[in-house]
Amino acid sequence: MSLRLPLALAALMLAAPATLHASTGHATGFEAPVAHDDLDLSTSEGAARLDERVRTKVRQLCRNGGRDSTSVRLERECRETALAATAPAIRMAIANARIERVRLAGTQTASPAATPGV
Repeated sequence: MSLRLPLALAALMLAAPATLHASTGHATGFEAPVAHDDLDLSTSEGAARLDERVRTKVRQLCRNGGRDSTSVRLERECRETALAATAPAIRMAIANARIERVRLAGTQTASPAATPGV
């Protein structure tokens, strides 16, 4: 399973495969992968690692290289907006992973050796 994290100043959504789209308020748009296939999003550790990867990618994509106050402000606004807009989609991916884990656990039958008293 993979995620698409569209990153824009207006709205971000999570879909599939793992790519982060960004628009920094200029006419230029771009996308970059956010790997997560190696993460178990049903655990707090996996969710935290995905969050850090997204934050790292957002910082990279929003970086504009400017040092003047306007550039710094635009970069900060890009990051804040991107993270805020992406958060619900990330929460949904994590919730889906946890639901899937519970579903899989419910379909597995326990062996007689694993069930005391049987």
